[in-house]
Amino acid sequence: AGGPVPLLALTVALRTLNCFLVQTSFVPDEYWQSLEVAHRMLNINNYGYLTWEWTNGLRGYSYPLIFASIYKALQLLAKDDVQLLIWIPRLAQAVLAAFADVKLYSLVQHLENAETAKCVYFCQLCSWFTWYSCTRTLTNTMETLLTIFALSYYPIKGSKMGSSCKYLALLALAIVIRPTAVILWVPLVFSHFLQEQRKADLILYNCIPVGLVTVGTSLIIDRVFFGEWVLVQLNFLKFNVLQNLGTFYGSHPWHWYFTQGLPAILGTHLPFFIHGCVLAPKRYRIFLMTVIWTVLVYSTLSHKEFRFIYPVLPFCMVFCGYSLKNLKAWKKSAASFLLLSNLIPALYTGLIHQRGSLDVMSHIQQLCNNSYQSQAFVFV
Repeated sequence: AGGPVPLLALTVALRTLNCFLVQTSFVPDEYWQSLEVAHRMLNINNYGYLTWEWTNGLRGYSYPLIFASIYKALQLLAKDDVQLLIWIPRLAQAVLAAFADVKLYSLVQHLENAETAKCVYFCQLCSWFTWYSCTRTLTNTMETLLTIFALSYYPIKGSKMGSSCKYLALLALAIVIRPTAVILWVPLVFSHFLQEQRKADLILYNCIPVGLVTVGTSLIIDRVFFGEWVLVQLNFLKFNVLQNLGTFYGSHPWHWYFTQGLPAILGTHLPFFIHGCVLAPKRYRIFLMTVIWTVLVYSTLSHKEFRFIYPVLPFCMVFCGYSLKNLKAWKKSAASFLLLSNLIPALYTGLIHQRGSLDVMSHIQQLCNNSYQSQAFVFV
């Protein structure tokens, strides 16, 4: 892989392929927190169903606004047919995912060298769970991508790319889109604060302005679409943390993320991750602490899902890449093993697992396109 431009072209092509090879349903939020809401925001015949989270002000309109803008553009170009409404937002998400993959590569290249960066990039592209999730219109996906972008400006020891303003702005955006992003960034921001000489400046000139601009923008966007002032992040916190009502959707034992959640999403990367944690230099300890801290905090909430810890995967990939690079003679075999062992779950979960609900939709679309519309009915 040459410079960032050829690499970016390759990655965009791969993630586009990724997008079309994911034809399954993961969680309803993929539609009810983004596309359905975006469609409703355009006020086309008030068409689009809003779930209870929206009526209770638990979700913000900032994320769906991205897709509403895409839909508006398609509408203005008179290109808003069903297939484009379905695929364009997902393709946009795929292109963003490709940019994030390249950012991760550049970050490691800057901190280490090109060889380690290639290994991390390879691990990131091999990850079956990233393949399964990164082109979906989920707030978790956006939170993960923004975390990678923010990380590339994070002032880690030995980095000259650090920019407090840029990483805090991206972090603030992630929090607006999904308030849980706070959890992951607590150790990183705290560590940055401790090693920062000009603490007062950091707070006065970076944290406060960034916070005011983002919260302000988010408030205004939500004011426009809710029709009243709503502080979504506060409602979200009250519901999920203070009242712990997420248990309504199922609860898991405290150790679930450690025994099932993380091992499952890491898959065959797990031994490489553990090996990489042992090998990696001291300054990456903050990344490992971030992974452990995030998983610990999520473990205290009784409602658990695989996608909640998706944002820690890029951190894990840094360690996996570190491990792969240091395998020397075994490197090629290890890489082949990673590729093959991830290919099967990636293709299975992308093409077969839980595709029924989406197949039903294409059947319904055909019914709607028939001329006998008045007689069409579907029994679900």
